[in-house]
Amino acid sequence: MNNKDQAIQLINKTCEFYNITTQQLQNGRKKNSFKVIKDANGKKVKVAEIRMALSYFIYKYLPLKLVEIVPLVGYSDHSTMSIYRHKIEFYIESEDQKFFPYYLKVIDIASDLGITMKYERVLSYTDIIFKDNSGKIILAS
Repeated sequence: MNNKDQAIQLINKTCEFYNITTQQLQNGRKKNSFKVIKDANGKKVKVAEIRMALSYFIYKYLPLKLVEIVPLVGYSDHSTMSIYRHKIEFYIESEDQKFFPYYLKVIDIASDLGITMKYERVLSYTDIIFKDNSGKIILAS
């Protein structure tokens, strides 16, 4: 099963790809944080979109609690992720032209790092539970 070290690797590699620092990503809770920056090719990159893509992927496929994920990606508390989760799911389902490329890149980087998408989080208020592709339920340790 995936782990927190892989989440940190994913964040670092994604930041490296977009030519941003983890500090720029994690400064999302600060008033004057970087909102739009240019990558190495001069293309505009939205840090908030990267943050949303990373937070959702980590939430969905790694056994971390929301309170563990939020400081890694720069949200001030877990309620922000809870609010954005439905919005992100809509963006993914509709293949939103602004958000979806960021999410696909996170998936590519995760795949390169060997992070599996074999197990998907099942909503639970007390435990972190995953199900595999066949529907088998697994309790994360």
